[in-house]
Amino acid sequence: MTSDHEASPLDADVSPAIRTVLDAMEAAEISPEDALQISLVLLNFVEEHHLLNLEEFLGEEQPDAISIAVWAADSARLKAARELVEEVLGDDDGDDDDDEEGDSIDDDLQNDG
Repeated sequence: MTSDHEASPLDADVSPAIRTVLDAMEAAEISPEDALQISLVLLNFVEEHHLLNLEEFLGEEQPDAISIAVWAADSARLKAARELVEEVLGDDDGDDDDDEEGDSIDDDLQNDG
């Protein structure tokens, strides 16, 4: 981690618990790849909370339209964030999907040779 986050205006709003986690991450001297993995875990955590909110909305007799609109916007942002992090991390585990479709590089090389 760089010292840039120390000068961030966000620091004024960070709770002591969050500060503890950020300090621990900085002390651990994690790699950029590890930081991306942590980001993905955090996205999973937020998505779980997000889905719980949806369940609450669905359980209401007449859900608030503004709350649903905000939920939908948050959902789009979460999806974009997940796609970005997964793209940067690469898709090592997703190679099985390509093999099933027959359009992976390995399949093309085997078919040509």
